[in-house]
Amino acid sequence: MHSLMIRKVKPGDEAAIEQYRREFSEEPMRATFISGRIPGLDDLEQYEKAADWIRSCEKMKGKISWYLSFRRLDGALVGAACLRHRLEYDDDDPEFASHIGYSIRPSEQRKGYGKEQLRLILSEARKIGISPVRIVCRDINEGSIRVILGCGGVYLDTLHGDESGMDINRYEIRI
Repeated sequence: MHSLMIRKVKPGDEAAIEQYRREFSEEPMRATFISGRIPGLDDLEQYEKAADWIRSCEKMKGKISWYLSFRRLDGALVGAACLRHRLEYDDDDPEFASHIGYSIRPSEQRKGYGKEQLRLILSEARKIGISPVRIVCRDINEGSIRVILGCGGVYLDTLHGDESGMDINRYEIRI
């Protein structure tokens, strides 16, 4: 198994987050309805500078926690995740809401980091008493589906978003 460590986003992470952002293109398989959104770094697309986004995250303290995942071997930033303490902090439509959003930088995908990162975030969810955890992903996102199922996710259903035109799978993980 790879060895990742996670920690909350903090001032000083600006350069790493900007590098992470540059690695994502806007369209190959958009994960969200909002163009430019990187799962796990919600609302970063609204800010020109990562420093401004980091400051905005402070306003959601106690409601949403953002994490970065680093490879222990070399300290490289591998992934990002957010943990929404309640579903209401995710989507206007609670049916499409998810407690956890996450991504692995494209150059590090398909190496097993997704499952390890999700397990670490589930541990954080357990600490604040979230159970079951709801996670959603696009129905065509096979990598994310494998990660969720590999971490004990149970498929609930698929919803169609009229506004987005996307089909979203919903899963539940009891922790």
